[in-house]
Amino acid sequence: MKSFFFIATSLLGSLFLTSCKQNDIQIADEIASFGAVKVPKEKVYTPSEVAIGRRICGALKNKRELFETVTDMKEKFRVRGELTNCTQTAPFNIFEFNVAISNVSPSDLEYVAEVSRPNYFKDVITDTTGALNIVCSNLATSDSVSNQTLSGSSYFLVSFMIEQGYDKFTVIRKNRDNAGNYNVVSSEAVSVITQANQAAPKFFGVEKERIRYSACSTPKVFSSVKQTWITAITSF
Repeated sequence: MKSFFFIATSLLGSLFLTSCKQNDIQIADEIASFGAVKVPKEKVYTPSEVAIGRRICGALKNKRELFETVTDMKEKFRVRGELTNCTQTAPFNIFEFNVAISNVSPSDLEYVAEVSRPNYFKDVITDTTGALNIVCSNLATSDSVSNQTLSGSSYFLVSFMIEQGYDKFTVIRKNRDNAGNYNVVSSEAVSVITQANQAAPKFFGVEKERIRYSACSTPKVFSSVKQTWITAITSF
């Protein structure tokens, strides 16, 4: 009985210390959502979230390895873009265009628009970029992974879910102000192709839909950039 009490007390103490360390980061704003993306609390992923996260990370790795081997600027996708701004929150600019895959730098894959576009997602999301770099690395080695990561002066909260049949992740980005508090500056939601009924397996990891929200000067008003994958227009 004494041994059980000692072990239980030690575990509670460890949890308390872990909680204190996490709470050293001061979060300035506790808001329910930023744009249409929910702002989660800091937590450890559930087993179902771990499964979704690993599936997404594996698909993103598949895409990265494919894109690294294609001929630079040869293979192309057709995508649709939608924009909103701070004065017009319904999409005011909807357009389709082609993007070519650039892999001049394997560590910096890009989608290059055939026609000049000022607002589209040029960067290619992979398992080694952005906030997912740390999250995917952690998911590869552990079943107990936190949804929060810290990189420089930015703090990220990454969530995993299934929505409309697609595996999806969201990223909340918070930047540190002069007082040491972290405030939400942007949010992003990305649906990823991971199933054969969505596209050919070679396209697993392609961003089916990606949207980013940025704050406007008016409270609770956001601008957004949305990009939807339509199809491949080359044979790959």
